[in-house]
Amino acid sequence: MLRNCATNVLVLLASLSVSLGAQETSDQTGSQITGLPAINYDSDEGFGYGVLLEAYFYGEGGYSPYRFTIQPTLKFTTKGRRELTVFFDAPHLLSNGWRVDGFLRSERLIASPYYGLGNNSIYDQTLEETEGQYYYRFGRSRTKVSMNLQRPLEGSPVRILFGGGVTRTSVEPLPENATRTLLSTEFPENAPGGWSNYLRAGVVWDTRDRETGPHRGTWSEFLVQAVPTFLGSQSQYLRWTLADRRYFPLGDRLTFANRFLLQNIEGSAPFYDLSIVQTSFKQEEGLGGAKTLRGIPKNRYIGKGMFLWNAELRWRAHDFTMAGGAFHIVLSGFIDNGRVWKDDLQIGELVSDLTTAYGGGVRLGLGENFVVAVDVGHSDEAAAPIYIGLGYLY
Repeated sequence: MLRNCATNVLVLLASLSVSLGAQETSDQTGSQITGLPAINYDSDEGFGYGVLLEAYFYGEGGYSPYRFTIQPTLKFTTKGRRELTVFFDAPHLLSNGWRVDGFLRSERLIASPYYGLGNNSIYDQTLEETEGQYYYRFGRSRTKVSMNLQRPLEGSPVRILFGGGVTRTSVEPLPENATRTLLSTEFPENAPGGWSNYLRAGVVWDTRDRETGPHRGTWSEFLVQAVPTFLGSQSQYLRWTLADRRYFPLGDRLTFANRFLLQNIEGSAPFYDLSIVQTSFKQEEGLGGAKTLRGIPKNRYIGKGMFLWNAELRWRAHDFTMAGGAFHIVLSGFIDNGRVWKDDLQIGELVSDLTTAYGGGVRLGLGENFVVAVDVGHSDEAAAPIYIGLGYLY
């Protein structure tokens, strides 16, 4: 019954993509252009609407996962998010094995979450009744431009990475005419805001059999990001991130996917930069929400140190064709764990005071790259938040 229900719901979404898109693919050659109304739902941000486009160009040589992709998105949500993003990724466009990706984002959030710093931050729902619904919220505007270059070392699965970016953040401690918020009590004069410009470098180990929904292999990375004042940044700090993702085949259609992530910040990072989770592909936010702890409110825990552990069982349950397109359905169950430290990460406390959430999900893939995702989580802080979006968590 679960498989049939998932099939009916996601096939409806997929049919929209087929009707709006154009495909010219044959064994991963030519191009695939898929458009969708950006109709989604995230328990932290409400219903989303807008439009998205994912264009994949494989070339006549059938480059894997693609020669390059362009992914623009315009999205609005009922909880006050306005966002325009353009993501560009080209594994095979440059010569000598160089891979380039770029990201542009302009966003405005009238109610970005803030629950305080550290693993012991308290969420008291009664304060949202007595002080107003925005007590644990603040207004945030952010514009970001970034670029990365990666190149494999000859004869090995190792890639070196160099990148940089500029980010401008504005903060409103009292959003939507609120009279008192947690942030306004911590910054009674004026909350910080300004530039966070950075350079970064790293090493990536990648043996995945495919980049979207891998069945086997390892994807690990160590990244160091420097945010110095001489680049015009408001504060000066250094962020390092160690991530290890492994995919174990348990048969032809069953995969166990596991991710460990450690992150630490040294220096005086502003509070709005503590929620950033650094990766070699697309930047994420946490701890809590659709990309880190599903079932925990978005950015529920923030601090200079972070530990994240995700374990997921994925079953490729069904393959079928519709309107000339090849589709597949993947069902999953997951357990997400994590914690933060207000100051430095403490290795001896990795498995103590963890916050845990669990749940399940379903994904509908059109080809191997375009994937519509639905996850439902559960925790002590939220009964059944729902996340509808694209792709895999990792």
